[in-house]
Amino acid sequence: MEANVVYPVVIEEDDDDKNYPFLVRIPDFEGMTQGASLADAMFMASDYIALAAVDRQDDGRELPMATALDDIEIKQGETKSLVAADLLAYRAKEERRTVRTTVTIPSWLSVAARKEHINFSATLTEALEEKLGISTL
Repeated sequence: MEANVVYPVVIEEDDDDKNYPFLVRIPDFEGMTQGASLADAMFMASDYIALAAVDRQDDGRELPMATALDDIEIKQGETKSLVAADLLAYRAKEERRTVRTTVTIPSWLSVAARKEHINFSATLTEALEEKLGISTL
């Protein structure tokens, strides 16, 4: 099962759309996405590729062979590039199941927390999110 993939994309700027002016076509997945900036559009393309690839893997289908960048034809005003996607990282990011983790804390702290009806799992999750600067919302 592939963990990292790279596919060609075609980028064009849409002057009519002020909010999402960058369109990205992903020929090997017959898809398209867009972004508010070029960086956002490339991020969205990577996300699109990861989602499409993971869906195919989960369905037991082969991933399409990446078309060679030289074989991608573009029109005037379009640019072609390669976009990478980390499928394992995408799976981890999208995974929402919980896992049991054993932690060790001082006995007195456990007694005090239970007395206050503190949910250990929720508190640990909140603390880790804060420490890592992320949110599962």
